[in-house]
Amino acid sequence: MTALSTPTRTRGSLTVPVALIGTTALCWAYLVLLSVRMGDMGSPLAMPMTSAWTRADVLLMWTMWSVMMAGMMIPSATPMIQSYATTIKSDRTPHRGSTPFFVAGYLVAWAGFAAAATAAQWLLHDLALVNAMGTSTSQSLGGVLLFGAGAYQFTGVKDRCLSRCRSPLGFLLSSWRDGSAGAFVLGTHHGSLCIGCCWALMALLFVLGVMNLWWIALVAAVVLVEKVTASRAPSQLLGVGLIGWGAAVIVGVA
Repeated sequence: MTALSTPTRTRGSLTVPVALIGTTALCWAYLVLLSVRMGDMGSPLAMPMTSAWTRADVLLMWTMWSVMMAGMMIPSATPMIQSYATTIKSDRTPHRGSTPFFVAGYLVAWAGFAAAATAAQWLLHDLALVNAMGTSTSQSLGGVLLFGAGAYQFTGVKDRCLSRCRSPLGFLLSSWRDGSAGAFVLGTHHGSLCIGCCWALMALLFVLGVMNLWWIALVAAVVLVEKVTASRAPSQLLGVGLIGWGAAVIVGVA
């Protein structure tokens, strides 16, 4: 793995960024379409409005969450994906793999998170704690989610996962697996670390609006800033702000 620490000339250096930009754009196009059509009860993309979700409703919501996670997380994962692609394309390293399989593993990890988020939304919807758009209707729930997300910013789990996500070279050196199957496992591993970083921030979508595109974009931007900034200050400042916001919501002054 010594070749990972040495810059080398690579082939097709623009292929991966262009593919990631295109994939992200397609995800956001789907989300925009969904936000436009979700209130049209005659549309297959309409959000479930009744208390009893059908299988089709569950599939729609899982698809929505999966696409949303891909659109939000691919930009912040790009440095890691590009580092992996550089490694396997380098003429100076014997290590081989597959960038598509790495990305697929990463997205599968987030699809698993999407399944958990869908289940949570289904339960909260049945309990009348969120509305049809997935936004909290409970002051207590909103306050707890905000406070909890803020507190999570100061945990050791958050710090460990974030430090691994911030260091593509360190992650690849310590976790490398050869071949296409290894690429998929490595991508899934990286995805699990990203989930460890960001799951509490994603839970805030139940407060801000699961299909509120402005809030989705804001959370995605926060995740990106956390990953590309070496300092812990942005994460801690965010934590303080979320704790204060959550406390204000709980006591009824916000």
